[in-house]
Amino acid sequence: MVRSLLALAFVSTIAGPFELPPPTGRFHVGTTRWLVVDESRVESFAPGRLREIEVVAWYPTTASAGTVAPYLREGLPGVRSFGTLLRSVNAFDDLAGVRTHAFVDAPVAGGGRLPLLVFSHGYTAPPDAYTALVEDLASHGFVVLSVVHAYEATGATLGEGRFASLLGPDDKLRPSIASVLGEWGAEDATMAAVTRAGDRGEQRRLLRSYLDSLPQTTAALERWVDDIRAVVDRWPRTGDNAIVRSLRGRVDLNRFGVFGHSMGGVASAAFCLDDKRCAAVLNLDGIPQYGAMLDRKLNQPLLMVYSGRPGRLGASDPIYAESASRYVRADVADTLHLDFSDMVFWPALRERHATGAIDPVRAVSVTRTLVREFFDQELAGRRSPILGGERPLAGVTIRR
Repeated sequence: MVRSLLALAFVSTIAGPFELPPPTGRFHVGTTRWLVVDESRVESFAPGRLREIEVVAWYPTTASAGTVAPYLREGLPGVRSFGTLLRSVNAFDDLAGVRTHAFVDAPVAGGGRLPLLVFSHGYTAPPDAYTALVEDLASHGFVVLSVVHAYEATGATLGEGRFASLLGPDDKLRPSIASVLGEWGAEDATMAAVTRAGDRGEQRRLLRSYLDSLPQTTAALERWVDDIRAVVDRWPRTGDNAIVRSLRGRVDLNRFGVFGHSMGGVASAAFCLDDKRCAAVLNLDGIPQYGAMLDRKLNQPLLMVYSGRPGRLGASDPIYAESASRYVRADVADTLHLDFSDMVFWPALRERHATGAIDPVRAVSVTRTLVREFFDQELAGRRSPILGGERPLAGVTIRR
């Protein structure tokens, strides 16, 4: 996938605070949080407990004041788990000083239906690191549910305030997560071979051989797909919070968009393969597409956004071009994998060259534009001239 988001940089200095770009839509932004308990599943990371999924929602509001949401929704323990594996436990502590543009439990704006999007973070990623993107979508009228995949994110807050970390009691990576990451050792070389192969049949053969070697990754993917499904299915029975009930009454749970970054993008596509409530899917640089899509049809449109990582550009095309009902590809120049998240701003990661040459503000603007225009087109019928190739977006190549 990405090897691991944790392996992309070794951090030896403390990151300084930065300013999130303001949302560009006409609404202010509200946010709330709830917990989903999936009674049909036992938690594999915590025997004897049921699977719990934290949801952080972002939505439009007309409120112009209130309690401003913290950037680190999981608090310092979340980023400290990230720092621990990078051998600098306090490396990201200053991120607590970053300010968001969202008000906690602000009333939902106006009346009528609001388009729904469901988002998943990257594998071992900080869920907070996508705030600039989801705030912007909410400011344009979308309701975004950010699904926190417990134990495979840097941190999640579960029932009774329990903190679920990807680290075990020994402050080392949980063995089952290490097993997933261990399966990706040959991924760079395999993807490079796929992109070099001139024959589509040879590309698919290489992908099939690799995908067949990933039992732990496949299990993780299925777990994430089940999390997404539980969040949507159990929403009508979730929460006493008035904001949660208000949001539930404003969205169509039978037609929504699904998207994510890295493993989250792959899980989004896998969810849509089997759930026809998904109207469109977007993958931010999740390569390759794990799971069954190599042999099955995806009856929804798909936008794949590729970074400029060497050897990976176009690696999932042999799957998506054959499977999606309509496939659009966007190549973003001068980017690396983390540049589709707020981590493009994190100074310590930039110092270690874990981000690309693109200007961070530009990276956020491009990501926001592509995601918003795709879902505006697919959910609201507002055709995107950028994705249609009629209007250029600097540094982005669109292929259909």
